[in-house]
Amino acid sequence: MADPKKFFWLKLDKDFFKRHDIRIIEEMDNGKDYVLFYMKLLLESVSHEGTLRFSNTVPYNEKMLATITNTNVDVVKQAVKIFTELNMMEFLDDGTIFMKETQKMLGSESKWAEYKRKDKKEIGNFPTQSKKSPIEIEIEKELELEKDIEIDIEIDTKDKVEKKSKKFIPPTLEEVESFIKENNMNVNAKYFFDYFTDGNWIDSVGNKVKNWKQKIRTWHSHSDKKPTPKKSLAESNREAMEMYANKFKGEIINGEIL
Repeated sequence: MADPKKFFWLKLDKDFFKRHDIRIIEEMDNGKDYVLFYMKLLLESVSHEGTLRFSNTVPYNEKMLATITNTNVDVVKQAVKIFTELNMMEFLDDGTIFMKETQKMLGSESKWAEYKRKDKKEIGNFPTQSKKSPIEIEIEKELELEKDIEIDIEIDTKDKVEKKSKKFIPPTLEEVESFIKENNMNVNAKYFFDYFTDGNWIDSVGNKVKNWKQKIRTWHSHSDKKPTPKKSLAESNREAMEMYANKFKGEIINGEIL
């Protein structure tokens, strides 16, 4: 099985563009293109400890560098000359390009080697230090942060689903009777049930009933003030017609006023 892919990044100093060498380069003709090309080379060298080489047997030439960085070949030729003169990069004896600042931006390799040697010397005397490089540690921290975010999203989604699942479920008449009997309440179960089922569990002020047991408790606490039964639309219309007819001393026949 192939080794898991590792991701690396550069820590660019906030004063990078204030450095004297970078400012000098930027002021040159095509200077900004040189700086962009330089940053691309740094990034290309990240996963190879600062070195750049096409393969074990073939080193990069200027045309190949132009291709992999999407840079004009004339810009590459002049930039390489400038970077070499300013000691920002060098060519090793086998043609390998070495970007001197890459390791500094990642954490000095020499310091890391020293850290590992120190760790080996302290085995047996003190708790051993981590065997992971600073880069690996930071990657793990970011992965842990991503896991925490995923867990938070999962919990939030679960809470929303649970809240949604707690919707009102109308009781049966038997459930209403059983609840009233168990709690010895002074409420007529049939009257209560018909009162609310007739209005699809809407109370007298137009609010949807969310807790029918609490509504029974409210009725019990006001048992001496029984709510007025709701009237159907037909009953309300008939009462209105009767009032209208009485006003003009008419008679109601088949819903018409004579």
